[in-house]
Amino acid sequence: MDRRVRWFRAAGVVFLGAGLTLGASSAYAEKLPVFKLKAPKVDKVKARDLFSRGLGATPTEQEGPNVVSYKSGRKVLEVDKRSGLAFMGDMEKLWNPKARANVPDQAKAKELSDKFLNDNRLLPDQAEQKMRVVFSHHSETGMGTDAPGQVNRQILDRQVNYRTEITIKDAAGGERAIPVYGGGGKLKVAIGDQGRVVGFSGGFREIDRVEAEEEILPKAGAEAEFKKQLGNTQVKNVQSRLAYFAAPAFEEQSVLAPVWVVSGELQVGRDTVPSREVVIPATKYGPKLEPGPPAKARGQQEPPPAANPDEGKQSSWFDFRQLLDLLATPLYAQSGFECGTEWIGPSQGLGGSPGNKQGFIDQCIAAGWSVIFDWGEASAWESDWRANDDAYVDNADLVFYTGHASQSGWVLNPPADTFLHHTEVNVATIDQWGDTDVEWIVIAACGPHQSTHFTTNTTNAFDRWRGVFDGLHVMLGYGAVTYDNTSEGRRFMELSRAGWNVVDAWFRTAWEIQPSSNGYGPPNGPTIFATAMYAHNGDHCARYEHLWGMGTTCADVVGATQQRYLLWSGT
Repeated sequence: MDRRVRWFRAAGVVFLGAGLTLGASSAYAEKLPVFKLKAPKVDKVKARDLFSRGLGATPTEQEGPNVVSYKSGRKVLEVDKRSGLAFMGDMEKLWNPKARANVPDQAKAKELSDKFLNDNRLLPDQAEQKMRVVFSHHSETGMGTDAPGQVNRQILDRQVNYRTEITIKDAAGGERAIPVYGGGGKLKVAIGDQGRVVGFSGGFREIDRVEAEEEILPKAGAEAEFKKQLGNTQVKNVQSRLAYFAAPAFEEQSVLAPVWVVSGELQVGRDTVPSREVVIPATKYGPKLEPGPPAKARGQQEPPPAANPDEGKQSSWFDFRQLLDLLATPLYAQSGFECGTEWIGPSQGLGGSPGNKQGFIDQCIAAGWSVIFDWGEASAWESDWRANDDAYVDNADLVFYTGHASQSGWVLNPPADTFLHHTEVNVATIDQWGDTDVEWIVIAACGPHQSTHFTTNTTNAFDRWRGVFDGLHVMLGYGAVTYDNTSEGRRFMELSRAGWNVVDAWFRTAWEIQPSSNGYGPPNGPTIFATAMYAHNGDHCARYEHLWGMGTTCADVVGATQQRYLLWSGT
């Protein structure tokens, strides 16, 4: 086998600050090529060599239906056969707050990263004129302790991010570069202690030929479609950027087509919330979101709170809404462990949310867990997180939310109001999360962990969220604006079921799905960070725990001895 054969097939990440437009006027449309991609292929010799050189060990190889994996202890390299993209990590060091971290500065990290890519032939051939990979920006993995009045931070690795651009001939015979957007469109190298590579993600899908020359939707048309999808939701500061779209590593993709990436600021009740970035196809080639199931109707009578909740016990309150959920859940899914989900979707312009939450639910059921609530749109009540949390959010082991969020909280619906603000739950005198049941909460949205630990124009994330921990183990989320998708819930659960601990599963999910940057300034961008805030008693146990039945799970942490940590990693 020719060892020069490329086995990474990704396209790159959009540099969202580029501000590409169609020209002075968007009243006319332009034609752009749609590219047919080559079938992905895994070069096993190259993969094994990369593992040995990059991680300094001799691996064992295992091939599954979708992935070829290489492992040695906790060092892992996985190449996805659906795309050819790769994830590599020394999991003793990557995202690990206990690992020693004497990391180089940014300039040295880039030098080491460039050498790693070149030595391992991870870049496209220079002869490939349509595609090029260029440096984008630096990011990091870091950790901070909850010390009121202080911002303590430690850098665990330096991340060097690269973007792929598609070069297009313009009408005058010159060239312009159009970035490629999406989780499958980037290369990332994480440089850790003593300048060692501790993580790598990405690659590039290889172009075969031009499939078609297509007239694209004008910029104004894309922004009009974005506003249409928002319905009655007020929006301002709408922005759009032209890009090509690359799907995550675990999804098949046959063509590389142009899209518009559109965002804006939403007025939801009294709160201004950044929209998740929305991908709008510029041609008939997509990508297209698979429509998820619509939200179930819900009665408008506020339920009573559960009476006398005890740690680890379920609420005895029951009504027709829980009966609907029970009847919709297969009998084999009654394992004693429970999932719940709440979401905001097409009603506020997020077409991906129904599929995102459904992927989560499907994986919960496949794991044998019960789904005890699934409320979306107008049925996603703020009271489920506050006055009646013991019957809903704190009545499940794992809760997944997807929708709109900011540093202050996330969007829900009455009863109560339209936004769960941190001041409404970060209060010692009210019922907090974990005193009944919930161990893990996932917020797949644009926050809520923006923090002075890694960005500006914000506050300390601990000051906003430390008070919600009353037995809650981990709160997962982001520290910037992210993009609307159908994959986070499913991928997080897939990795958890495959043996990844809770935090690693979330960080890898974010690395694979989200781009590395967005079109916002601080505190909502431009670098996107995945985040985990967790509680422990000095042993960091919750950082390494697994979901119930999937590995070791920690005891609840309560009381004055509780410590909290924030872990963040650029996507």
